[in-house]
Amino acid sequence: MRIEAHAMHNGELEAFNDLAESFAKKELLAHVHEREFPYALDAAEAVEAARKAGLLSVNLPEEWGGTGLDASVLAGMLSRISAVDAGMAGILFTHAAALEIISAAVDRGDCAEVCRLVSGREGSPLAFQVYGGPGEIELPAVAGEGVNQLSGRLPLVALGRMARHAVVPGARPGGEKFSWYLVDLSLDGVKKSDPVLTLGMQACQAVDIELDAVPALLLGAEGQGGAYFRTMQARMSAGAAAISLGIMEGSFREALAYARQRWQGGRYLEEWSGVRMMLARMAVQIEVSRCCLAGCGIAGNGAAFGGEGSALAAALHISELACAATSEGVQLLGGNGYMKDYGQEKRMRDARQARCLLGMGGLRMMSFIGTIMEEARA
Repeated sequence: MRIEAHAMHNGELEAFNDLAESFAKKELLAHVHEREFPYALDAAEAVEAARKAGLLSVNLPEEWGGTGLDASVLAGMLSRISAVDAGMAGILFTHAAALEIISAAVDRGDCAEVCRLVSGREGSPLAFQVYGGPGEIELPAVAGEGVNQLSGRLPLVALGRMARHAVVPGARPGGEKFSWYLVDLSLDGVKKSDPVLTLGMQACQAVDIELDAVPALLLGAEGQGGAYFRTMQARMSAGAAAISLGIMEGSFREALAYARQRWQGGRYLEEWSGVRMMLARMAVQIEVSRCCLAGCGIAGNGAAFGGEGSALAAALHISELACAATSEGVQLLGGNGYMKDYGQEKRMRDARQARCLLGMGGLRMMSFIGTIMEEARA
């Protein structure tokens, strides 16, 4: 049974946020850049620590062995983690988005076998094409009756090398609608590429996958993939927005700390009016983003129609604010802003990568316009 975020006591929510912040400082802070290209350190160890801390089962239903919290509760945790390393936040987001697809499918079909495979706390995270939407790619072809077989190419599958299972889309030849399937990536017929270098969030590695008549378990009802994706997108949009917010918060803290210790022109940088104005703009952008996310919490968890529009609008707006804020964060550090030592260049890259979560910004904007138009007709 899912626990609604607005029904939880503020103290309980803060406890989950504190857990995420403690995890980020203890497990991530010292080795953020080592988990980026050229991958001096594998992210698997940090993922295992996240699993033991229960971070992979936040939105996993209780009957499957999880915590059973709503996806919106996950948003607060993602913001705390992305303030330190948005790449790890991307890993948790990818897994959670795949779980939301499965959860939406369970509500409309028999997924007993799938539930068994993803239940418990010992499994690896699920792979998912979190940096795009099904409408952006040519879907693998589905053949067979009873036992479905997928053949085709799946570009940019996040966690494709780490995960045992992936939630992937597929469509029957000539069919107008697509479905979701659970694929075992260890089976014959699955071919993975080397990691695809993304602009940011590089700890959340993605690969291209080729499928050749690979058996797959249907999730929910056939042809309902679009409906399941929209349900997942509504539930996870607040999480995407939270990642962008966390990136902004980390960038502001770094810029403020630098301005307070950097002596230039006979005074500290924070005493220069131009610098203070840039810091103020960043602080305002963060507060506006927090208000947007708080508004989404009041509207609900995104499952209702009104909540869907609010969460999607917040994700779009906050992702744009994050791109602007992190660019100023780099400028505030001058030449040091482009050096890995300070982390601002990573946050600038991460903010632009986060904008691609659940589909490119332009496509999500079109989706939002469609939602508004449907509401106007009602």
